[in-house]
Amino acid sequence: MEKLKRILDPNKVVLNLAAQRNFDAIRELATVLLQDEVVPDQKRLIAALIQREQQASTGIGKGVAVPHAHEDGIQRQLLAIGISQAGIDFSAPDGQLVHIIALLVTPLKHQKQHMALLAALSQRLQQEKVRQRLQQAADAAEIVDIFTGDSPPG
Repeated sequence: MEKLKRILDPNKVVLNLAAQRNFDAIRELATVLLQDEVVPDQKRLIAALIQREQQASTGIGKGVAVPHAHEDGIQRQLLAIGISQAGIDFSAPDGQLVHIIALLVTPLKHQKQHMALLAALSQRLQQEKVRQRLQQAADAAEIVDIFTGDSPPG
């Protein structure tokens, strides 16, 4: 998970998402990314993420969603993680509410890296022990450790 170490830090984690709807959760996590100077046009970024979600749900099942978009105006990959204790309806294929959201934005020119990171995130989030640990994490630093592999999955 070396790549995740470079793009995820505790400032990009929302431990208790306030959002109750999928688009609101995307907006809430996008605002975390907007604190970074590499996001020049916040409205365009949020619109791209919501447009992607409207095309097809990013809920992948097992309580996980991975909203993502390509954005021409950024220079590097960006990742934010959100945890919702109540759960949010992302129209996941298994019908479960989503508790873990990994929001990924990648420069348009980095499509291969985008797909590789999506695959790595999905693989990590398919592990039940990882999902349990994420939902039980005490703070943002612990969530980063779980994703970056600084502590064993279970």
